[in-house]
Amino acid sequence: MTEINNIAVTTYTNLKCHDVLRPHIGQIDKFANKFKSHIFTNKVPEYDTGRHRISLYDDKKPYYQQWLDCLNNVKEDYIIYLQEDFWLFNDVDYDEIARCKKFLDESDYSFVRLAKYELRLGVHRPQHYNIKDFPDVKLGDMLFDAYCHDRDCYSFMMQATLWKKEDFIKLYSHAKSDTWIESPIWWDATMDCQIKGAFYHGADMPQLGPYHWKSKIWPHIATAVGYGKWTLSVHGERLRKMLEEYDINPSIRGVR
Repeated sequence: MTEINNIAVTTYTNLKCHDVLRPHIGQIDKFANKFKSHIFTNKVPEYDTGRHRISLYDDKKPYYQQWLDCLNNVKEDYIIYLQEDFWLFNDVDYDEIARCKKFLDESDYSFVRLAKYELRLGVHRPQHYNIKDFPDVKLGDMLFDAYCHDRDCYSFMMQATLWKKEDFIKLYSHAKSDTWIESPIWWDATMDCQIKGAFYHGADMPQLGPYHWKSKIWPHIATAVGYGKWTLSVHGERLRKMLEEYDINPSIRGVR
């Protein structure tokens, strides 16, 4: 699979979420083990992370700088942005990921989200934004425009995404966000940097939660944790079985 050799998986986490990270890397080993994997964290986990390379960041530095520092250890030109509570539950589609990379190679687009997410800011933040509909604009087979240049659109999302690394660095360097939070800082920076993005979706991929749809290219739970607790109310038996597999007592972190 030479087409994916230039793609690395990059997962951002921290000490407080190392219990969540352990199943995350276990599921990557089961379902996405052809990718090189990097873990960005503020402390080395107490358990063996195997082939997953650890890069430590200084948690006294702002969020954007933590990413930029750790990316110095990633030689690949493409990254798949992940967080520790994105848990795979089936095989990724390497051929389709390679096709998405080819789309980015041959266009001025910067990223492809690996699932469909709610684009309307008015749905996420109804107290601040109007609800504006965004009709699907097809860019290719299973690929649609992400409306990055519309101020009523949730143009930047911290979701599973295939990125051109140089454009990711450009965006983070410009946004200079101190904290890990989706905010107008990112949406303004996306427009300032003229970032263009796409998302991957098909008619046979139903909505799974309030803001996201099923993905066949990167089949994952998004997210296993919400507000610090296991999201069993959203992901039910699938998440429960995974917690059992990794011998995790859900009552320790709590359930929502």
